[in-house]
Amino acid sequence: MRHDLITTNEAIPALREEWEALWRRAGARPFQSPAWLLPWWSIFGTAHPRIAALRDEGGTLRALLPLYRLEEAGTAKLLPMGVGITDYTDALLDPEAPPDAVTHLLATALASETAPCDLPDLPPDAALLAAPPPQGWRAETWPGEPCPVLTLPDSIEALRGPISSNTLRKLRMSRHRADRAGGWSATTARPEDVPALWEHLVALHQSRWTRKGEEGGVLADPKVLAFHRTALPELQAAGALRLHALKIGGETAAVFHTLAGPDRLHLYIGGFDETRAFESPGTLLLGHLIESAVTEGLREVHFLRGAEPYKYSWGAQDRPNTGRRLTRA
Repeated sequence: MRHDLITTNEAIPALREEWEALWRRAGARPFQSPAWLLPWWSIFGTAHPRIAALRDEGGTLRALLPLYRLEEAGTAKLLPMGVGITDYTDALLDPEAPPDAVTHLLATALASETAPCDLPDLPPDAALLAAPPPQGWRAETWPGEPCPVLTLPDSIEALRGPISSNTLRKLRMSRHRADRAGGWSATTARPEDVPALWEHLVALHQSRWTRKGEEGGVLADPKVLAFHRTALPELQAAGALRLHALKIGGETAAVFHTLAGPDRLHLYIGGFDETRAFESPGTLLLGHLIESAVTEGLREVHFLRGAEPYKYSWGAQDRPNTGRRLTRA
């Protein structure tokens, strides 16, 4: 196996094609795709990437760990690309990668480093969580945020098991009210409709959170908005993006940005028209998305970071993330 370390921004674009091929072979989450991380790097990145790559004798990329060095206020540390707005972080591993691939990746990325390496938001199955630290380094962990996950049954009828009776009753009532308000429909955006629908989501999201006293919510940050506008076409081309719209009486009442794969639906961010609160457009759209996921044969719906009560009313159970810090022994 050959170990490479990419430390310049100029060298990153050449990695794009084989990075995506590795991501597809690995069956990894959308958050580990170049369609997500390279737009993030273009907006939030520094001049100090530290991307560790592991290749076999034929030159095929078998494992990848995209880190970067952050220097501020006289201190430095290594972090995973995507940190902050990425709910799950991890290394990328080919099914044919050697068992100790992650340890080799870490050793390559941390070579000659003295700064600590923080790895937040590692899901329970993360390779970075289980791998032993490189020689000369020690590891400690900290508890991360809860990430509720709904395990899907084989049929829509079986959803009555995990979903609370109150939520099912609210869903039925919302559908009746929406029918009386002119009818409702839920659709997945066509590629040509994605940009306009995204801007509609932004407007709904910002309006709702401003009324709650948090000016614009998470989409108030110009850099976050720039990231999403850059990433949308990339994710769409990779087949990971799904932008869903709910209409009541012919007018858009809710929009949800989700990421698909593998066998999962990730509910990333949404916006809802609060003037339609009587019909509960958020409940309507979530119910539709969960039922559609069952019909499609998906196995899980991930509500991502945060312990908001509504997630548990849909039957989700916590799968907490974990943070890991590596420091010189």
